[in-house]
Amino acid sequence: MQIFRVSPDHGTSARHLDNRRLSKQVLELYQIIRVNLSLIGVLDTNTQYQHHPIVKHVYNSGMPYITDTARLLHACDSEHRRRGGKRSAQFRADLDALKALVETRAPENIWSHDPLPPFYAYGDARIYGEAAYGHYRELLCEKWEKDKVAPRCSVRYDP
Repeated sequence: MQIFRVSPDHGTSARHLDNRRLSKQVLELYQIIRVNLSLIGVLDTNTQYQHHPIVKHVYNSGMPYITDTARLLHACDSEHRRRGGKRSAQFRADLDALKALVETRAPENIWSHDPLPPFYAYGDARIYGEAAYGHYRELLCEKWEKDKVAPRCSVRYDP
């Protein structure tokens, strides 16, 4: 589970991902938000990922960064659809319901509306702050080099 952020700008991060990782990023952000909403009592859903470093980072000691994480989800989903990506009708409805829930409950101030701080977690590495963006750019390049299928995205790849 990752939040591939190569920039503080969510649109830039979404455009940087190849199609496969972008599609997966939408699903993982959806799961991360739902787990965090469950942990603060807004939803009753599976919390098996609550100990994952990325989920813990978003959780923010009980004041999860739901608003900004939802913005990132929306940016990734919009980019996925712009590229012609498809979702099942059920998952599309689930995404719409999550967006409505976040918008409806946001005024209650039961989560943080601050920007999601940059955080890199891969293997044993944990990097906080601006350096996290560069580490994700490097990780994506490493993954693209190892991919058996060439990445398709809107970013020029120079090894």
